[in-house]
Amino acid sequence: MEGCGPCRATACAQIAALESVCERIAQPILGHHMVWRRVGSGPPLVLLHGGHGSWLHWARVIPELSSSFSLWMPDMPGYGETTLAPTGGLTELVAQLRQSLDALLGAHAPILLGGFSFGGLVSAQLAAQREHVQRLVLIGPAGHGGPRRQTVSPMPWRHLDPDHDPVQWANRMRHNLLAQMLHSEAAVDALAREIQWHGCLNTRFRSKPFSRSAALAPALGRYPGEVLTLWAEHDVTAVPHDMTDGVAPDGAPRRQRVVGGAGHWLMHESPSTTARLMKRGLGVE
Repeated sequence: MEGCGPCRATACAQIAALESVCERIAQPILGHHMVWRRVGSGPPLVLLHGGHGSWLHWARVIPELSSSFSLWMPDMPGYGETTLAPTGGLTELVAQLRQSLDALLGAHAPILLGGFSFGGLVSAQLAAQREHVQRLVLIGPAGHGGPRRQTVSPMPWRHLDPDHDPVQWANRMRHNLLAQMLHSEAAVDALAREIQWHGCLNTRFRSKPFSRSAALAPALGRYPGEVLTLWAEHDVTAVPHDMTDGVAPDGAPRRQRVVGGAGHWLMHESPSTTARLMKRGLGVE
């Protein structure tokens, strides 16, 4: 994979350009700080990233979504630039996230909420306990408790240095992205590799036990609002066509959509389709 040095420079420039249009907020909490990015105008939409990730999981849909919403994107506790790291599991992570969110927007502020992968499970838990979550969109949510379809195992990566061995590093990132996150070779671009690399490096919370649990349905059972769940056709973390729509306790619709041709990281592989469906699910046509 020749020329990956210039590709990395281009990807870093893309990330820097996105950073430049976002406001970075370091919210003090429990003697640490939780880092948020905010951009756009309109009703507040809180976006929660997946495990081994950061706010940059949303990079490719930020431009379109920010034209309709004020986006609030944290590095969740235990991730990214946030220095706070929960030691008490998922319950503590959700509590810390809610404390920071309510300090920024107000405990009674109406919000829209979107979550990807592990962040989908976190979103469901948050929506179950915080009032004024108006609508919820989940993308490939973890915690469904059903079978997975992953057949290729990820390979070790921590010993690799992209500056000293860029070709091996890029090949390893490609392998792992295709094993877990993306479906097509074309989607494994320099930006995907860079986001995946930094997300993994800066992960300090072990999400796997919670992601493999069946905690999603009970949380959604306590949330009274509308839910749209988006699955990618080739998502290896689930069997999308086996999922059912369901109904909220008070009759609000629960809809599922399967997006063809993409893998788990739907926002990166099919950004236009994902943004359009998210807008529809959040009440913006």
